[in-house]
Amino acid sequence: MTTRTVRLGPLSVKMYCAIGMIAVSWAQLEDMVSLCISRLLGTDHTEFLPVASNMQVKARFDALKAIAGLRLPPDEAKALIARCDEALELGRERNKILHGSWIQGETDDVAIRLNYRAHGRISADAPVISAREIAEISDRITMLTEGFAQTLQRLGLFDPRNPMRNPARGPVNETAKPPETTAD
Repeated sequence: MTTRTVRLGPLSVKMYCAIGMIAVSWAQLEDMVSLCISRLLGTDHTEFLPVASNMQVKARFDALKAIAGLRLPPDEAKALIARCDEALELGRERNKILHGSWIQGETDDVAIRLNYRAHGRISADAPVISAREIAEISDRITMLTEGFAQTLQRLGLFDPRNPMRNPARGPVNETAKPPETTAD
């Protein structure tokens, strides 16, 4: 049995930062997925946010995969669906990192994540994970987010200088003007 040395007390700043990177990169990915759905549906994103905010993450990915299959050319749909599947896999890692029970390892750049499962039988493990490994997962999530944005940009549905503006509709705060009436 391998002996592990742990330090009592809080995690190091390096470990907190790495775990925080996961939270931020995942939030950006969730927002981008919601943007993809609203843009592919042709709805105003701010009007779609109440719907998206009430959808589980898996439901958002499933919806995006279905809409992509209906609205995109087959090659674009296939790439977007693969990106969704990869994100769902990374979501499992994200959940382990954000919801894990952490103990500081022997050095500032490693920690031990305690994992417990009780599905039919009780099991546990305690892998040692470095801040760098967590940052690499965060980078993969960020790359997926960028891939979704690039797909929207290729389709003419994303302006990186003003992400909330739908290029197909005009400025973000542009409101519909009532029709002008003419005096007969």
